[in-house]
Amino acid sequence: MKYEIKKLEEHEVRDTIKMFRSIVDELHADSSKAERSHYKATHPVNKVKKQLNDKNSIYLIGKRGDEIISFMFSLVSDGIGNIHWLGVKPEYRKEGYAKLLLDKTIKAFVRKSCHKARAFIYPEIKGAYKLLRGFDFEEKSFIDEQFFGISIILMEKTLAPVPLKKVAKKIVLAGEAGQGIKLMAHTLGNILAKMGKEVSLNIIYGSAVRGGEITAELIYSDEKIDTPFFDKADLGVCLSKSKKETINAKELIVEADAYDSDLIHPIPDVMPFAKIAMDQFHSHVFVNMIALGRLLSIIGIKIDKVDFESEFQSRFLEENTRAVKFGYTYRD
Repeated sequence: MKYEIKKLEEHEVRDTIKMFRSIVDELHADSSKAERSHYKATHPVNKVKKQLNDKNSIYLIGKRGDEIISFMFSLVSDGIGNIHWLGVKPEYRKEGYAKLLLDKTIKAFVRKSCHKARAFIYPEIKGAYKLLRGFDFEEKSFIDEQFFGISIILMEKTLAPVPLKKVAKKIVLAGEAGQGIKLMAHTLGNILAKMGKEVSLNIIYGSAVRGGEITAELIYSDEKIDTPFFDKADLGVCLSKSKKETINAKELIVEADAYDSDLIHPIPDVMPFAKIAMDQFHSHVFVNMIALGRLLSIIGIKIDKVDFESEFQSRFLEENTRAVKFGYTYRD
C-alpha cells in the first residue's frame, strides 16, 4: 500500500495525538506518570487544531491507506525550522518512512525561507541521531542529565546563509521590578559581547519608586550599531501582565500568567515560565533564567559556548545555569 505524506487535517488530529502520546510513553517508559503527562500536555487536541491554521506551524502525517502511521510536529521561528516531535508506529519502522517525512519537512522549511533546521534528541535513541546525521545535521551541544534529569543533544543543519536582516537583531524584555529583567538583560548582553557581537543595551524604569515596571531594549549586531534605539523589536519577552500590550515586537513570548485572549497581535508564544520555576526549581526566582534560556535557543546561541561561571555569582551558579539550560531545551 502506498505511503502518502500530507498536511494534518482537523478530523485527523485526535488519532495523531493518540499516536504522539504512545510515542511519549515509549520514550519515557522509565519516567513517572506525572512526567509523561507533562510531555503529553504540550500538544492537547484543541491546541493542535488551532495551530493547523498558523502559517508557522508544520504538522505533517504519513498514511498508508486510511491508517496514520507517522507524524511530524514542527514550527518555524525567526528563520529557524524547529523539529519538535517525529514518530513512526513501531510496526512500520526501518522502512524509510521517517526519512521521507524528515525530507518533506526540511523542504517545507526551505520554502518558508528558513536558514537553519534544529532538533533536540535523546542520545540513547540511536536511530534518531543516525537519521539526522544522514541529512547533514551536526551535533552542536550536549546537555548532561545532571542539569534536569535527562540528557539531550542539540542537532542543527544549515539550509542557507544567514539573511542580512538577521545580522542585527532588536530585543525587548519587559516585566515588573523584582522579576530580574535587569539581570537577564545584562547576562544576555555579556554573552553576546563575548561572542564577538556589537551590543547596545538601554534599561528603562517606570516612574514608581517601588514595585514599578522595567523594560530592557537590546540590539546586537555583527557590525557597528549606529542607532541604539528602535521603535519595533524583532523579538519581545514579557513577564508582566501590565506590560504585554505595550510591547511592539514582530515576535512575542509571554509568560502564561500574563496572557489573555484579548492580546491579538502579534499572536504570542505563551510559556509557563512561573510554573516551570516552581515545578522544577521550587522558586519563582528562576523565572528570568528559564526565560533567558528560551531566548538563547530562539536566537540560535550555542549554549555550550557560554561561560556561565563568569556570568553568575558562585553561590547561584549551579541553579542559574540549570535554569538557563532547562529553558533552552524546553519544548512547548
